[in-house]
Amino acid sequence: MSLDAHRTALASLLRLAIAALLLVGLAGSANAQEVTLWVERNFKSWENPLHSEVLLNGETLNIFSSDSFEPIQSKLKEGWNVFTVVTRPQEPATDSNDLIFRIGPMVKDAQRNTMVMTTVLWEFRNGTDWKLENGTYSHPLGPNVKEVTLEFPVYWVGLDRESQELKEGDYILVGKSTFAGWNSPVTGTVYLNGTPFNSFMVGTRQIVVTSLVKPGRNELKLVSNRILNAISSNDVEISLAGPAEWNVSQNQFMVKPIIEAKAGQGWQKDSKSGQLVNPAAPGSSTIERVIAFMIK
Repeated sequence: MSLDAHRTALASLLRLAIAALLLVGLAGSANAQEVTLWVERNFKSWENPLHSEVLLNGETLNIFSSDSFEPIQSKLKEGWNVFTVVTRPQEPATDSNDLIFRIGPMVKDAQRNTMVMTTVLWEFRNGTDWKLENGTYSHPLGPNVKEVTLEFPVYWVGLDRESQELKEGDYILVGKSTFAGWNSPVTGTVYLNGTPFNSFMVGTRQIVVTSLVKPGRNELKLVSNRILNAISSNDVEISLAGPAEWNVSQNQFMVKPIIEAKAGQGWQKDSKSGQLVNPAAPGSSTIERVIAFMIK
């Protein structure tokens, strides 16, 4: 074979190798789950007058005023993280609108050519407590307040436990907010027999915990974190239930509750500031409780 023929053959092999690598990369990117901050306007056809700078652990992610995506997985650290939301209204405003922030793994739906969030880990809004009247926004913190900072402490352990399917005999941990349409003034973080889980906020999540439950005495620790400057009443409800049994008539697994608790338990609202206060430790921003239970 001539030198030119060798070069042509090598060039063809190289092009095939590059094409294969590109296909693998595209397939990987389509199937990979990247934890993302997904921002949507509450009312899609209206402009949003509430603009928010969002920070993660003190680093600005972006300033949001409309629909957007922001990959954040590389910025999350194992353990405690803090999302800070600084909101400033744009006035005069015609229509009241706000932003919904959802955080969770996203993948590309090839059929619809759009991004889809497979699990909403955490959700919050920038419009809770703001009111629009005659083109001007007001906030319960004061008549002249034009900037409000919210701080959301959350615990991050990864995605491994978020995607397990419920089976016969399983035990589940469920976190849900009392009201889904606005922020809760607390988050709830659960440790089951010493193992922590991703924090619970607004919305509903279910996690299979069968491998962590043992016969005899068990302990569930619930850590409640106060949200700075969150005024409206809401709560995060935590339950542990099982074992799962299939119900033919309802065509689904049914579970019996073992523990039912609320993250807002123990907090009192200060009548002057509107902030939640721990009466047992007024300077504290957390309340921890340990709930013991038996598995026979």
